[in-house]
Amino acid sequence: MKLINCLALSVAASLGSLPVLAQSPALPTPESVRLDRLQLMQGFPPPADKRVSFASYLGQYPHARWAFQHMRELIPSRNVPRGNGPLSPLPQGADLRKEIDALRFQGPDGELSFAEYLTNSYADATLILLDGKLVYEVYHEGMSAEQPHMLWSMTKSVVGLLATQLIHEGLLKADAQVSDYVPELAASGWRGATVQQLLNMTADIDYSEVYADAQSDVVNYAVAAGMGPPPAGFQGAGNLYDYLPSIAGQGRHGAEFHYRTVHTEVLGWVLRRASGQSTAELIAERLWRKLGAEQDAYLLVDPAGAEWAGAGMNATLRDLARFGEMLRLDGYFNGQQIVAREVLTAIRQGADREAFKAAGRTWQEGYSYRN
Repeated sequence: MKLINCLALSVAASLGSLPVLAQSPALPTPESVRLDRLQLMQGFPPPADKRVSFASYLGQYPHARWAFQHMRELIPSRNVPRGNGPLSPLPQGADLRKEIDALRFQGPDGELSFAEYLTNSYADATLILLDGKLVYEVYHEGMSAEQPHMLWSMTKSVVGLLATQLIHEGLLKADAQVSDYVPELAASGWRGATVQQLLNMTADIDYSEVYADAQSDVVNYAVAAGMGPPPAGFQGAGNLYDYLPSIAGQGRHGAEFHYRTVHTEVLGWVLRRASGQSTAELIAERLWRKLGAEQDAYLLVDPAGAEWAGAGMNATLRDLARFGEMLRLDGYFNGQQIVAREVLTAIRQGADREAFKAAGRTWQEGYSYRN
């Protein structure tokens, strides 16, 4: 499960647990942070120097390696049940592990094999489907196939997909204003923004998401979500429902794309209001049960019980493979059309490339962000 957890880095740096990174940090050797050797949280009780806590998991690396497989032991969560139906099989293809591990390519520091890449990038688990068949599945350093893993911003893809499906069904209106569903945001930076602008992250809000900046607004978001304890003297909001209405803006919606996790947190609030269901219930009812998932997933929640719609989902790798295969098959999986084909077509069309370009992301020419 290859994750680059920028959000985790931001919280750790911004809460004062780590120095703000002015330059690339010196990375530990992969061998020195193997979970099967670190023995974190082993023993009854674990030795003091092996304990991972809510206060330490982001700031004392490599505690995060253990934490990202055990998040609900640190932070409150809401279950996403798979239900009582049969699990859907992942058809077994030829075992291509040796061939794939041996593939070589040119990296920034010279040539390396795929297996070396996984080691050097601290991968926890890796799974590859080829034409719907399982050809590569490896759990590194003690992670098990049954273990949900923190997904961080991959959560946005699940919530955005659900929103697009609800728009397709008419339960949600893309051209409606955000405040039509959440009046609490009528005086916020989302005033006048449409649901589609929210989905495309082109709503104009006064919010900074700079992960290595201790003064960034992402610090206030992280504390409100309950990702870590607040720093001494913190005066900000203590939950997302109080924090999101406090974000201001100029109302110049639709002109520029800016990646901001709080847009998806607002989207989660909109979906809960439009459907009358929690985010976890929506994912379970419309995706997880229909996929025939092997394991329950779960969502982390803030102190007021709001799920982190932009960052809080945890799921197993095999169930992520089912989700990905469903997308590859235009929404069809496990003998049923789980998501309308038109929904996937709409997402793949992309969005305003000029709005994306206006964000200054020159290394992604021709890109756009939609739903």
